[in-house]
Amino acid sequence: MDYLEAAVVLKNLLIKCNKEFLIKNKGELVNKNEMLVRSNFGKEIGINMDAFTNEFVTKTIKEYESEAFVMTDFVSMMQDGKELNYFLYKGYSRYFDKGLVYFQLVNKETFEAIGELEFSNLEDNIFYSVESPEFEESSCNAIETSENTTKKPCIAFLIGHMNEDRLLFDIQRLIYDTANNVQKHKNRQFKFIIQIDKFGGEPTVNFLSELDKIKQSFELNFAPEYPNSDFVFTIGEDGQ
Repeated sequence: MDYLEAAVVLKNLLIKCNKEFLIKNKGELVNKNEMLVRSNFGKEIGINMDAFTNEFVTKTIKEYESEAFVMTDFVSMMQDGKELNYFLYKGYSRYFDKGLVYFQLVNKETFEAIGELEFSNLEDNIFYSVESPEFEESSCNAIETSENTTKKPCIAFLIGHMNEDRLLFDIQRLIYDTANNVQKHKNRQFKFIIQIDKFGGEPTVNFLSELDKIKQSFELNFAPEYPNSDFVFTIGEDGQ
């Protein structure tokens, strides 16, 4: 499973968890704290949490040799003088140093859904030791382009590194972080230009081949799940 495919697996695991949790708690709150764990073999297991603690989570993901999981909570709070009730979902994967946080507003009396499942934010992954190339992060700067408008923002990311493995890793991480962060802006269509620079020379044939695989995975796996984000890839300062 490649990086972008794993991103879709995590998002779909979270969506599945929300559907099952709404059904299970329809009418009354049965258990607000559960985990949906995906093993390294792709098996998905639902687990009641004996304790809503990091220790319980760490023990469970080790026991099931998991590659990803989602945990749930029920939250009731006051915001601007109004009571909000929602199911909170936090999903993490061994591939990503950032987890996904979503929420589903519900009726406190019936626990039925109000509206759709919504993205909240990215959160540091403290549960998995994420493997990455042992080099400092790529240089990356974001600039607005001449195409940029309020309804259709267009941002260029200038990303570069001398080490090709680190650069490929950071390109995929940039896609993951960026596409997730703009999910909440559903009425805006974003275009992101990733301008890639191999510092100290021309990219190798192997790098270009691996970049093509990323592009293919993006189109096949990732793009359908993030319809308000379009990514364009260019190589070098001249954009070729």
